[in-house]
Amino acid sequence: MNALSAALQDWSRSLAQAPLWFNLALEDLRDRYRRTVFGVAWIVISFALFVAVKVLVFGQMVSASKAEFGLFVTLGFGLWSYINAMVVDACTAYMYSRAWILGTAIPYPVFLLQAVLRNCLIFALILMVMALALVFRPTPWSASAWLAVPGLLAYLVSSVWLTAILAPLCARYRDLHHAMQTVMRLMFFVTPILWIPSVSPTLARIAELNPLTAFVEIVRGPLLYGTVPAGAWATVGLVNLVGLALGLLTYTSTRKRIAYWV
Repeated sequence: MNALSAALQDWSRSLAQAPLWFNLALEDLRDRYRRTVFGVAWIVISFALFVAVKVLVFGQMVSASKAEFGLFVTLGFGLWSYINAMVVDACTAYMYSRAWILGTAIPYPVFLLQAVLRNCLIFALILMVMALALVFRPTPWSASAWLAVPGLLAYLVSSVWLTAILAPLCARYRDLHHAMQTVMRLMFFVTPILWIPSVSPTLARIAELNPLTAFVEIVRGPLLYGTVPAGAWATVGLVNLVGLALGLLTYTSTRKRIAYWV
């Protein structure tokens, strides 16, 4: 069996073991909030408080209405929270599952899918706050808002190849994990989350050059403004196509070394 066939078989076996990585993801959440009073409600509470403070402070510096800016920040930060958490968790997907990797014969994609699902479950709670915020949407609803659904599905595709690339590389090169955390902190400030690109040509250019802007806009644009961000979709589609190819290549070339690296 060649390396590519073996890699594809790993993914096929892992998808067939959905109950396993689903329960592993649930156990991760239980462990994270074990013995707390509010449990996973802390995800909603912390997100809502963060957005409220940011809107209160930064809302004084923009010309947009409070309703528009509040929704702009809520949607943007909600989407960013998932993107950032997915990048950081992708780096540690194998290291976090070290005991399972060394002690069992479970195919490695199980641990990648576990990380993806864990973040999807957390994001589902954040989506509740985002949905509540949409009640105050300043513009009329249109059919374009449904484009947010395929946008969220694109996030799922991105999450899979992202973990397939970062998990083995960060297991091999531990400094990469810390580098990615630093990069994501910097990217937060150059992504239109707390600022609106139309405020100035410079900000608009920064947003245009930042590929993460496209990932935010394919969901926020339809929901907030009812727009069809064709340019953003082209960027996301290209990134996902390249990412899927690199993810498969990375997994195929590293799968035999993971046990030595973790």
